[in-house]
Amino acid sequence: MKILSSIFISLVIFLVAFKVSAKQGEIIISSATEISPRDIITAYDIVETNNISRETLERLKNIVVATSKSARITKDDLIKKLRMVNSYFMFPSEVKLLRSKQYISRMEVERKIKNHLLANCKKCDFKININSVPKIVTSDWEMDLNIDLNKKTIMVPVYSISQPDKKGWITAEVKKYVNVALLNRDLKFGEPITEAMITSDIRYVPAGSDVVLTKEALIGMQATKYIPAGELISYRDLKRETVLKKGQIVKAVFGKEAFEVSISALAEESGAIGDVIKFKNIDSQKMFSAKIEDRGVVRIE
Repeated sequence: MKILSSIFISLVIFLVAFKVSAKQGEIIISSATEISPRDIITAYDIVETNNISRETLERLKNIVVATSKSARITKDDLIKKLRMVNSYFMFPSEVKLLRSKQYISRMEVERKIKNHLLANCKKCDFKININSVPKIVTSDWEMDLNIDLNKKTIMVPVYSISQPDKKGWITAEVKKYVNVALLNRDLKFGEPITEAMITSDIRYVPAGSDVVLTKEALIGMQATKYIPAGELISYRDLKRETVLKKGQIVKAVFGKEAFEVSISALAEESGAIGDVIKFKNIDSQKMFSAKIEDRGVVRIE
């Protein structure tokens, strides 16, 4: 009985921690962390983050956790310094600081770029590969990440605070991974997509591509070509399903729910759900416009 009670309590604690981390985001620090050889080390220099805001990232820049003389940071010190930051923390008992041989640590740069990208896209994941870092900067260097990072290859400006003339570029490759909507079976040309056909998976999404990401964006669309199951789907491969054809007789509705009136009308154009097209009143022969709500049903607005 005690064992079951212990398991139940552990499960409750896990679920509470999971909900807190999902809501507030996570701040993670590895037991051995490579950094640049700086005089002052802030929390921003050593953390890995998940699902936190840009504002929280900015706060971390102002929290000093070590100096050039520090070889380690204890968990107790981190808790004291970060107690006012509203996040879920994952700390080791001690953090060993490893200084890079160059002024700019590639691993530190990778962390900072990834943290910045994750703050802008909380449901994404990124793989960063640092190609090159400049050698002419001083130890008090900074990156300007307020640039377009939605590219496969990025160039990030870097400069020295004390000597602004010492500057350069960091080049890196960025791969973005997103949970995207996919088909669970092959789709024929002209076939409409239903909810039952859709699944999802984490996939690499090339920068600048027009990949359809959500289930909602797929439902009701028609394929303009054969689309194999599991393949990334582009908007150019789809069109909205034509649910109403020219010459079709429909029910045209107007008024509120409490007092609705309907008439029979003839479609003068073809269209998809959401389109506003022209119709002809079968009785009066007068023309009017209405919005397609469903198959065979339109609403006069």
